[in-house]
Amino acid sequence: MSQDPYLVLGVSRTATDDEIKKAYRELSRKYHPDSYVNNPLSNLAEEKFKEVQEAYDTIMNERQNGGYAGSSSSYTNQSYSGTGELSQVANLINARRFQEAVTILAGINSRTAQWYYFSAIANLGLGNNMIAVEHARTASSMEPGNIEYRNLVNQLSFGGQRYNTTGYGYGRGTDAGDLCCKLWMADCCCECMGGDLCTCM
Repeated sequence: MSQDPYLVLGVSRTATDDEIKKAYRELSRKYHPDSYVNNPLSNLAEEKFKEVQEAYDTIMNERQNGGYAGSSSSYTNQSYSGTGELSQVANLINARRFQEAVTILAGINSRTAQWYYFSAIANLGLGNNMIAVEHARTASSMEPGNIEYRNLVNQLSFGGQRYNTTGYGYGRGTDAGDLCCKLWMADCCCECMGGDLCTCM
């Protein structure tokens, strides 16, 4: 999926399976299509409902397989050009042992683009969003041609715009605001075409 599944569910990467299931159930109930019959928001709710289902499936599948379900799970296929310590850091991130990864990274003096990339992922896993964004941007600026680094920056930038003051905790996201914004944009488009989706706007 294109979005970080943890951001979609509004939970931390360190959340337990029970916390993930709880968030999934609550969001599924909130956006279930049956709740939006004859509602102008039905299409948006259905889209969000599908996102929630896909995010939950992605997280649970990757957890069952022992992988990292974050936005950059494909980095495990890279061949490492760094030291053995960076390979160890990658393995710790895959095992979701983010604090240990950050500790090892702090002891590495040679800070390559790959170092900043791994630091961004590990800090994101710990909920250190500001450090994660800064380090992802540093990695991308050091190796501007690296697609993985650029993708991480783009994903974190999107997440930062949407969750910049809310963090990952459930119930602190901006889903209602996001739906209202989409509805407002749809209404503006309709008015440009001579219609009016919502007369109240």
